[in-house]
Amino acid sequence: MSRFYITTPIYYVNALPHLGTFYATVVADALARYHRARAKSVFFLTGLDEHGQKIERIAREKGMEPQAYCDGIASKFVETWDRVGISRDRFIRTTDADHTAAVLEMWKRMQANRDAGGKPDIYEAEYDGMYCVGCEEAKTEDDVILENGEKLCPIHRTPVEQIKEKNYFFNLPRYAQKLLRWYAEESDGRPPVQPISRLNEVREFVKGGLRPLSASRAAVKWGIPVPDDPQQTIYVWIDALINYVTGLGGPDAVKRGEGNGAFWPASHHLIGKDLLRFHAVYWPAMLWSAGLEPPKQIFCHGFLNVKGQKISKSIPATRVDPNVIADELGFDPLRYFVLREYALGGDGDFTYEALFQRYESDLGNDLGNLLNRTISMAHKYLGGKVPAVKPGSDPADPYVQLMPVVLGTGSVGEAWEAFSPSRALEETWKMIRAGNIYIDKSAPWKLAKSGDLRALTEVLANTCEVLRRAALFVAPAMPAAAAEILRQLGRGDDEGTWPTLDWVGWPGGILTKPKPIFPRIEADQQAALIAKWVPAEAASAPAATAASTTAASTTAAPDATPADIAIDDFAKIDLRAAKVLAAEVVPKSDKLLKLTLDVGGPEPRTVVSGIAPTYTPETIVGRTVVYLANLAPRKIRGVVSQGMILAAGDADVLGLSALDRDVPPGTRIR
Repeated sequence: MSRFYITTPIYYVNALPHLGTFYATVVADALARYHRARAKSVFFLTGLDEHGQKIERIAREKGMEPQAYCDGIASKFVETWDRVGISRDRFIRTTDADHTAAVLEMWKRMQANRDAGGKPDIYEAEYDGMYCVGCEEAKTEDDVILENGEKLCPIHRTPVEQIKEKNYFFNLPRYAQKLLRWYAEESDGRPPVQPISRLNEVREFVKGGLRPLSASRAAVKWGIPVPDDPQQTIYVWIDALINYVTGLGGPDAVKRGEGNGAFWPASHHLIGKDLLRFHAVYWPAMLWSAGLEPPKQIFCHGFLNVKGQKISKSIPATRVDPNVIADELGFDPLRYFVLREYALGGDGDFTYEALFQRYESDLGNDLGNLLNRTISMAHKYLGGKVPAVKPGSDPADPYVQLMPVVLGTGSVGEAWEAFSPSRALEETWKMIRAGNIYIDKSAPWKLAKSGDLRALTEVLANTCEVLRRAALFVAPAMPAAAAEILRQLGRGDDEGTWPTLDWVGWPGGILTKPKPIFPRIEADQQAALIAKWVPAEAASAPAATAASTTAASTTAAPDATPADIAIDDFAKIDLRAAKVLAAEVVPKSDKLLKLTLDVGGPEPRTVVSGIAPTYTPETIVGRTVVYLANLAPRKIRGVVSQGMILAAGDADVLGLSALDRDVPPGTRIR
């Protein structure tokens, strides 16, 4: 049996579960569920990073012992992940006893390794430099920003600390060339770091030269003591990264490939892009030093912002609590939303309005509607019993038009394999929408009226099979909803399986009474829920901001609202749906992408767009965008741009204008 090992970052215990941790964990869970459905042996690891100076200080400020503080945060994570349906095989904590043992074993292995000149990989020296407690990372002059004469961490916007102390160091430069060779390797046709933009980023970092890594701290007490030197604690990041082998039984089990250690060759680390350097530089080098192999793949996801703002405890408006949303909607709609809305690898912007749009359009109008009308008609016309039916072959039958869409769903599995949940769900929805069109064209109510029982049974059997396959396809994203769909279809035993690529027909089932799984939420209810979900301290922030803005810029007020245009002026604008065929970064620019668009004509169009800070080339390819077709061509950085695509945002791009369903390239938008 083939194996699949998936990990999330272990989350720092300075915050409770939020939208960002929810997103990463749900992606990993969906991938684990998909691979289990494909009959693979799966191990899914997630957990918490509980050591370090930052946690020591937070606990002290709260008047608590560090362990007691960590225990409280851990219980909240476990409670939330249980509610979300996170099918983890282990929830690891860096305060676990077996993790301490694994860290000490790794340290000894690394310390025993020496280069050709006899220098050990871990050695003692003096550290004199800057350190950010928030990042738990040493900083160089290139890593900080200067503001009012003070050196700040650009991530946390807090002053870095100047530290001078004796530490142990890891001889990271020794592994620079080995890292560069590793980046050039491929497994299953993919490089070890994904997406490609992140691979290029880390390759350039290593080419720029590596410095020895400070591997211990003298001033930090909340951590794992260095063997034979209890005055020093092992650097929190060295401690934390080792959790990935602790979860499989430790370094020895991984080295021998025994027990869960056999999963290591199939290891996939899902991480945020801010963790790239730790995972794609430090971690492989540590593993080589300890006599182990690097992970199979490291996949970086982007950040989720909230209405354009980075998630932060200090910004109330960015606090999105998955538990609060689940109290009203359940977790499956939120799981579906983050998996479908955001292309894994790129940044995304969360709004409650977009969540409700997906809920109403995709879940209610498409999937929920197909389920309700199919089961209702099955009870009305067939008494709830839909027998097994083999595929028909009448060319005039709408079924023949349905089949290419159904048989094309082999791409669903391909998308899951490629770590592309959004594309997997997009392909699934093509089948769901085709199922609704099939019902409309087949008109079962007319067949019932004419007394054509054979044709009526075949139509309802076909729609039941579309629903059965849809349930299995969406199960990684929405396990509870998928199970309920299968229950209503009388196919509960199919749960946890994957459909065959060929269409063999509906296997038969006794359907339960229809029960809406995505009840309609009216606009006024949506507004009330959003008001309830937004933190109280954030509710007044927009008004305050607006007031200060007005006071500070009264001279600009006349230009704030664009002048009205006539309908004839608007009619001059030619907006079309366009599909992105290819994308590449414009040389010597960090903001521009060169896009090749299918606009429905004989030749593709080229557009230069300033979306690179938000979208990487890999995450934009395949998307349908809104294209302004009749904008006069213009040369930008030596590239002729034939029109433009529409995006949301002012100075920064927050998201792309999009359609709520697939339409052919070239379709007019009005």
